[in-house]
Amino acid sequence: MSEQDSTPKPTQVQIAEAIRAKRERRAGLSIREELDAMEAALLADIDAFDLDAAAKQVQAQEQKVKGPGLAADAGALAFPDIVAEGASPRVVAEAKAKPKAESAAPAGLPLGAGGLLEQLRSEAERRQNLQDAEQRQLSLVEAQLDRALHQVFAYLHELVQQLNVIKPPVPRAYLVAGSQELKGLSWEQGFSDYRTRPQSAGASMESVSFTYKLAGKQPLVMERDGTVADGFRQQLFDLNLAFKVEEFRNERRYLERARFIVAPEVKVNVRWEADYEKGKLVVQARNLERLGTTRYSFDPDALNQALLDEFGRLVLGHPHHFPR
Repeated sequence: MSEQDSTPKPTQVQIAEAIRAKRERRAGLSIREELDAMEAALLADIDAFDLDAAAKQVQAQEQKVKGPGLAADAGALAFPDIVAEGASPRVVAEAKAKPKAESAAPAGLPLGAGGLLEQLRSEAERRQNLQDAEQRQLSLVEAQLDRALHQVFAYLHELVQQLNVIKPPVPRAYLVAGSQELKGLSWEQGFSDYRTRPQSAGASMESVSFTYKLAGKQPLVMERDGTVADGFRQQLFDLNLAFKVEEFRNERRYLERARFIVAPEVKVNVRWEADYEKGKLVVQARNLERLGTTRYSFDPDALNQALLDEFGRLVLGHPHHFPR
């Protein structure tokens, strides 16, 4: 018998008393007594440990991990499911019980035969074809508008040159403020110009400007009360009419009335523009048919020599069929 076996074993009451004394740190126990109690508790744990039962438990765990072994058919091997670390047993069981879903195509892509790359390739080709078709249509519209504005500029440039020499009368009366008319006007001077888009946008033609001045001999004389004189003055400014003002004030410098002498001339501005977004030709005119602004719009394929001739008749005050 060894020395350890000859040592008397502490009873359960002694072990419990030692543990309680250690936890509560009761007064009166020396350090030696505390060490003896801890030793007694450790020896009791060693005696209570069942080595055979622990070995059997380890063997059972190893058997579960190894499975059927490497000699089994590879097609029959069952690989463990990968779950999040620390997942509860319930979550692991649900993950195993859940059927595996088939691989789905990316969101927005049609399901079909073939692999993922083939589906992506087909979708990319379809979208590229749509973009190419839209770009071809846009290029076609831009080419039509560019040709139309070139035709407009060529026509107006020659029209201005001829009219600057002939200086024909323009039988059109412009009503001013709804009361008197500017009439007896003739062509005095005109010019045409054009603008192109930036080089990055294709340098196609953007607009054609057409400006001319009609002049007569008889000015208009119009009087307004002092209370509305300022408003009438602003109206003449907005119409781009040249005028002079004679003011009549009383002894207290209060404006009683004003006499407006409107020069017998009308400045006309016409701008042909390409609306590339809508694919339209737009004509913005000021003081063309009447004092004020007028707007025309039509498709570029409608532009031809006959339409430009109708515009020329409109400029000269002749009967015309220019579309409104």
